Amino acid sequence: MKRIALVGSYPPRKCGIATFTHDLNKGIKQNGIETAIVAVNDGIQQITYPHEVEFEIDQNEVASYINAASFLNTNNFDAVIIQHEFGIYGGRDGSHIIQLLKRLQIPVITTFHTILDEPSSNQRNTLIEITKLSHKIVSISQKGIEILQNHYQVSETKYRHIHHGVHKIKTDQIQETKQKLGIQAKHLLLTFGLLSKNKSIEVVINALPEVVRQYPDTVYIVLGATHPHVLKREGEEYRHSLIRLVRKLKLEKHVIFIDRFVSNTELFKYLNACDIYIMSYLGEKQISSGTLIYTMSAGKPIISTPFWYAKEMLSNNRGLFFDFNNASQLSEKIIFLLSNKHQRDTIAKNALALAKKCYWPKIGKQYIDLVSSTVRQAVLSPTHHQLVAEHSPSFTLPPLNLHHLRVLTDSTGILQHSRFNIPDRSHGYCLDDNARALLLAVLLQNEVQDIDRLNRLTNIYLSFIDYAYNTSNGMFRNFLSYERKWLEEAGSQDSGGRIMWALGYTVSNTVDSNFYYHSKHMFNRALEGCHHLSHPRAIAYLVLGFMYYLQTHRDTNVLKMLEQKTNQLYSYFDHTIDTEWIWHDGVVTYGNSRIPQALIQAGMQLNKPHLSERGLKILDWLIGKQFADSIFVPIGNKGWLTPQGKAMFDQQPLEAHGMIDACLQAEAYTNNEKYEEYALQAFAWFTGENILSEIIYDFATGGCRDGLHATGVNLNQGAESTLSWLISLIRISQYLRNKNK
Repeated sequence: MKRIALVGSYPPRKCGIATFTHDLNKGIKQNGIETAIVAVNDGIQQITYPHEVEFEIDQNEVASYINAASFLNTNNFDAVIIQHEFGIYGGRDGSHIIQLLKRLQIPVITTFHTILDEPSSNQRNTLIEITKLSHKIVSISQKGIEILQNHYQVSETKYRHIHHGVHKIKTDQIQETKQKLGIQAKHLLLTFGLLSKNKSIEVVINALPEVVRQYPDTVYIVLGATHPHVLKREGEEYRHSLIRLVRKLKLEKHVIFIDRFVSNTELFKYLNACDIYIMSYLGEKQISSGTLIYTMSAGKPIISTPFWYAKEMLSNNRGLFFDFNNASQLSEKIIFLLSNKHQRDTIAKNALALAKKCYWPKIGKQYIDLVSSTVRQAVLSPTHHQLVAEHSPSFTLPPLNLHHLRVLTDSTGILQHSRFNIPDRSHGYCLDDNARALLLAVLLQNEVQDIDRLNRLTNIYLSFIDYAYNTSNGMFRNFLSYERKWLEEAGSQDSGGRIMWALGYTVSNTVDSNFYYHSKHMFNRALEGCHHLSHPRAIAYLVLGFMYYLQTHRDTNVLKMLEQKTNQLYSYFDHTIDTEWIWHDGVVTYGNSRIPQALIQAGMQLNKPHLSERGLKILDWLIGKQFADSIFVPIGNKGWLTPQGKAMFDQQPLEAHGMIDACLQAEAYTNNEKYEEYALQAFAWFTGENILSEIIYDFATGGCRDGLHATGVNLNQGAESTLSWLISLIRISQYLRNKNK
């Protein structure tokens, strides 16, 4: 055994997994093994790492995980140890890590820090996939092993229980330490760790009045900064609610908040000084806690709620328990221990005896032994889950470039047009493009690292949509001049349907609570104005929005409207579906693929196959009209498609975008890979595989040119074209990444 890589968050990133990765790395190195760190950034701040970090993964950028796999495969590592927690990796429920795992060609050991017994469907699928792609799984607790067996049917040959490691903590000079901390002659109660509502600190504070009445010299210290992700979402709301509670109970002299992330050296001083450590977690479903085992190593008595890991580690008189959210019971336990030094010393001694078995060099040796045995086995039977090739070598995806999107977006919204790549203010803004931009922004949540910048864009697009709503008639306006004057009282049917599509998608998929509440409010406010939509394309947009909304909210009114509008869309083709000219009208114009896409998806979601079958038949007809010799030839807007023939130009990017989405939906319904090929051919239209062999995408700016004319490419890079390209790029990228799951 020569070299092991560790993947996880890493200091100075401030989280428990980062601390664990650091300490495990040190424990392995103390056994004479060379290591390297692949650190996962948090998507919030730029981090300067120490020298042992040899590669960085940007949490929200898929390409970064793929590049990390290449780094690990080509730098002479014997194996990789991955720390897994849903929240430290990008993608829905941390699914981006799968893109790394399925490309690794060296043995993988994954440590699960969270194992859910009641996961969501996606959490379950993610954990199962990680289990399949890992050679061995480590659980920090026996409870985790039990869940892996009973809920995920993981073979016993796959998993291993290895304790959370601890440092050896000095337990002498307690009074001297208290004096240095300014709490001499006090009974010190302590809680430490990143602050969040899950810590349920208010229960401890509510328990203190009775404790203080009997032991007036008691001080309770809450040690630790607010969790960075909580700070990002909610600010210091929780900490200030605790401060208000302290004031209400007149405990200002007895509760101290130390709002900073402390080093181990400083933490150990507080642990050494405390008399009782308190853990008041809100629920039982936690299989690991570094704070708990660190306190055991300090030889301090612990009072805890009976969460899984605590029940396991503090059994056999290694700690005391109180019921969840039971402040009066906690008061009794604290008073009991303060009045009974012998019992304090006994449970602390018992806890320390177990902690001594978990010193980091010993834990590091257990990981090394597991890696050694795994490497020997892996040589004989390599994992069959390794990805050989994601797709054909001849098909490559350009990198995601948002430069032109940002250029087109000002503080009002995204501008409609540009002259070449320079925004053209004379045409102002439209709701259609801002709706597309909102949908793109939500898609980008799990694709980019700079979430702050993305959230600013999302705010702008949502604000534009909010402003577009005309309260006088319950309709959305579409066109806004650059001088911020509306040019109409109500927009087109297309814009009305498209906005419901974007809002429904946002409600269903945004991870930001404020964006969720705003889009849900706008969606419900606009519902009544949807009844008048009668054009098939507008109805298709509306149906897509309803279906996304219903994925999150089982609203009977929305479900009823979905069924009505889907039946209406279906009925438009009653008299033509079995004829040579399938289309509902004598002219096929633009955005046509959205109609079969909506019917196919509605049939799948409503469990009504006749809807999907009709949608598939319409799509097949459109495919037959728009593909020639494996090249996508969309209907041109200089004459459209009629029974007499098809206009070849001008070809628009939105047609490629719509065909991609419709074909991927058809592939999901039929499992027929021919639809994948059509989607890839439509995507290739952007990058030069079209009848003029002209590149539509601008690799330099990240924008997309406005179409293909008979004389060549329209060099302007407007919003509709750029958004069509960016959404298509993400859709294809996501499809290819998920294809081999």
